[in-house]
Amino acid sequence: MNEHENVNVVKDAYRAFGEGNLEDLIAVLDECVKWFSIGPPHLIPTAGTRYGPEQVEKYFWMLRKNGQLKGWWPLEFIAEDEKVVTIGEWQTELTVTGSLIRSPWVHVFTLRNGKICEFRSFYDTAALTDLDIALPRPRGIAASSLRQPVTY
Repeated sequence: MNEHENVNVVKDAYRAFGEGNLEDLIAVLDECVKWFSIGPPHLIPTAGTRYGPEQVEKYFWMLRKNGQLKGWWPLEFIAEDEKVVTIGEWQTELTVTGSLIRSPWVHVFTLRNGKICEFRSFYDTAALTDLDIALPRPRGIAASSLRQPVTY
């Protein structure tokens, strides 16, 4: 696929996320997707690396469980070969404290055959960790289970 088509796949993923349509978001993922979000997993439950669509789905479940997204703004799309980098901002209200967090972010996508095979998310983790709280993990989901590779 060309760079323009890769950007459109990423935009489709963002559109699905913004609409709360997890099914369409998962549909643009490669079956061997590697999904990384920066941060200390013992403080930020969505931090760490996940493998496969099932673990990515748990990531989004935890993301919704721990905060209410108030705004999501992809501002720039930069593409070269199979990479798409997006720069943007988000704002969320934490479920635990009610604190409003706003952060810039950078996402790096790697695509293969029209599917997202790798995602890396970088944002201001200090905005969360400076609150001096450990966000709760949902019952039944151990931190270690979210970072275990899925066997294919």
